[in-house]
Amino acid sequence: MSRLQRCFKSLASAGFFRNQDGKGITLELLSHGREYARLLQHHWLRLRPLAAHLGETSETSSPASHLQRFSFPQSQQFRANFQKLLKDHPRKAKCPTLLKHLSTTSSSLNSNPIFGIKSPSLLLITDFLVEPHRSLEHFYNMQRESKIWWMRLSSNPSRYRIVPCDLWEDLNPKNYQAIDIRSSYGEAGEVTVEQLSLVRIEDDKDLRLPDARTGESVQPTVIRSVIELETATCALLLDGCDHGRNEQSLLLHRILAPYQCGIACVESDSELSEDLSDLCLHLKHVLNHAGLRLCQGDGFATTKDASQLAEHLLNSDMLGVPYTLVLNEKTLKNGLMQLRSRDTRLAETIHISDVPDYLLNIFKN
Repeated sequence: MSRLQRCFKSLASAGFFRNQDGKGITLELLSHGREYARLLQHHWLRLRPLAAHLGETSETSSPASHLQRFSFPQSQQFRANFQKLLKDHPRKAKCPTLLKHLSTTSSSLNSNPIFGIKSPSLLLITDFLVEPHRSLEHFYNMQRESKIWWMRLSSNPSRYRIVPCDLWEDLNPKNYQAIDIRSSYGEAGEVTVEQLSLVRIEDDKDLRLPDARTGESVQPTVIRSVIELETATCALLLDGCDHGRNEQSLLLHRILAPYQCGIACVESDSELSEDLSDLCLHLKHVLNHAGLRLCQGDGFATTKDASQLAEHLLNSDMLGVPYTLVLNEKTLKNGLMQLRSRDTRLAETIHISDVPDYLLNIFKN
């Protein structure tokens, strides 16, 4: 069994996705995977926060074709978004400006040799309307910013690279540019996680904006970023599983981990089990109130001995839970507990009064 096949098996058993059919690998996100995708989408919404958010649309044609990648400024949807910018966000209707919208499509953005995605797909689309004379400068800056964003989400930042795309012979490089940001998985191949395309609009009176500095009306050049959410989700999940360590774990970015913290108590004394359960419920309430995402179910696990605790922590690691609070009978006496890290598998001692501020500082930084 290859390294990636083991990753697919581990992620499927942990409830992130499943293979939809027996023909190749066609993935369908399950509960944990859908939650991860939701958090990734929310993280994308926070990227470039000055953008005008235009809501969700439905694509009538495939965005996968080479022609569609460069002809989108002529589409009805792009023009409708432009008019929505003028009407709903007049203060942002200047050049340069950013537009964001979501789009559902019945076909995948592109194919890759590692896996396919069950349709429909959700596309995260950013349109950057820039001054024509600075378009290449903006394009290169956006490439760099996007690559850094993916690297920060990854357990292996060296996995990502920028790949220039060949243009058709009839496309002038001064007016059209395209690159892919790809995630590499060695001999298994690469997955495109983001497409960036530059298109210069010419002689279109309906698509003009005032220059933010001079006020002069200009014909903007458009730089479009397209991320297929489901493909990016599965690529990042594979990245978190394919880390080359001996230990089984899912090294998800702690901001995007579906569950940020778990609670486990070791009940070796049955007489104190009720008190320990009450303490766990109190911690669950405190962490939930602080906005931290706890493991599903009761929010805490009860174990009888070190062996059961080790099994629970292994399951937590495969869910990508970054931290687990471990309590025992001594916690009832002195308020001390162990904060165990998924990444290092080491534990540090903290006091109950430091929860949740200590954890919040970790996630903030």
